[in-house]
This record gives sequence, structure tokens and C-alpha cells, in this order.
Amino acid sequence: MVVVLSATSLFAGGALSYASIRAPEHTERYELWSGRLLLAGLVLIGACLPLAR
Repeated sequence: MVVVLSATSLFAGGALSYASIRAPEHTERYELWSGRLLLAGLVLIGACLPLAR
């Protein structure tokens, strides 16, 4: 379940990062949320590493 949530967060962050170059009027907002989503996805992966033993 956490893997799916992490992958979704990483994918959404990447999609928003790509969308930020397509919509110049929303670039700042898209980059802010894409960074937050990418970090959240990485945190979820890191939090589950001790459980993967």
C-alpha cells in the first residue's frame, strides 16, 4: 500500500514539474507542489526501508 502511495506521489510530482514549463502563469505554484510531492514520495520510501528486511 505504501509503495503505491509513494509511486503515485513521485509520479504526480514529476507530472507537475513537467506541467510547470507548459503553463508559465502557474509555474511557481506547480514547482512548489511538485517539490513537495517528490519529497513526500521519497520520505515514504525511506520510512519503509526498515520494514523491508
